[in-house]
Amino acid sequence: MKVFRRITWAMLASMTAVSIISLTVPASATEMRAGSFVPLLAGPDGPESYVAPELSIVPQAVPAKFVVTYVGFPAAAKTAFQRAVNIWASLISSPVPITVRATYTPLAVGVLGAAGPGVIVRDFPGAPQKGTWYVEAVANKRAGKQLAAASPDIVASFSSAFPNWYFGAGTSPAGKYDFTTVVLHELGHGLGFLGLGRVSGGVGAIKALGFPSIYDRYVENTAGTPILKFADPSKALAGQFQSNGLWLDSPTVRAANSNLRAKLFAPKTFLPGSSYSHLDEATYKQGNPNSLMTPALNMAETIHSPGPISLAIFKTVGW
Repeated sequence: MKVFRRITWAMLASMTAVSIISLTVPASATEMRAGSFVPLLAGPDGPESYVAPELSIVPQAVPAKFVVTYVGFPAAAKTAFQRAVNIWASLISSPVPITVRATYTPLAVGVLGAAGPGVIVRDFPGAPQKGTWYVEAVANKRAGKQLAAASPDIVASFSSAFPNWYFGAGTSPAGKYDFTTVVLHELGHGLGFLGLGRVSGGVGAIKALGFPSIYDRYVENTAGTPILKFADPSKALAGQFQSNGLWLDSPTVRAANSNLRAKLFAPKTFLPGSSYSHLDEATYKQGNPNSLMTPALNMAETIHSPGPISLAIFKTVGW
């Protein structure tokens, strides 16, 4: 056994000088740290809209296999959850089963669900970029094996407090939130749609233990300056996170988006777990094919596809 370093997300959110604690992991693993949770917020009622499932981004590849451990789920919620799993399984490919721990429990007011990777990993065998954090599911895919068997690849919670879930397969009716859409969204965060940036006391930070995430390597401001070019930690970095001017740019994203960058959600007040780990709500509104990975979901809004921009982002971060 070898001792590696790990920090909790709560510590990252509250500190700019990161403290370190110890975690014992198998010697075959590389450095790991705890993952983070990204919430989806409940929006108001709206007109009915439906975005249909997408064609696979990995045609002819063996579909990914998800192994889900359910805690507290009623039968109807399990069925709706599995519907989202089936969509993701048709879109990505991995030789390693993707493990998920999903809990149905009361969450904070206005939060439909929250999820993230169990751990993030860097410098594993087969890593596309060295010195870079990847979510566990991507790291396992690239390494061709399970790197942290004791930890689920994705940890997710869904609110049991909402009386108006829609668990069906069609378009969610007025006054109800589509559960399959929420699961599809949250699994997306666990699969890598998230950054490590945080703001505390007016100071922004982005690296964890001195290293960036693969997602953050592609984030830039309106002028095209990579977010990693700013001093870390710094007030200037906090300003970027709260600028309403952050974008994700990669050749894959531009190919899917008419040679344009993807606009990220970066409101003037930093929202931990939400800011810049979503697409911009005002740009990709209800009914837009790229609206799944925005920070809020309206009632009667059904989205059963990540959309071409988000699929391109998933390819960018390792899928």
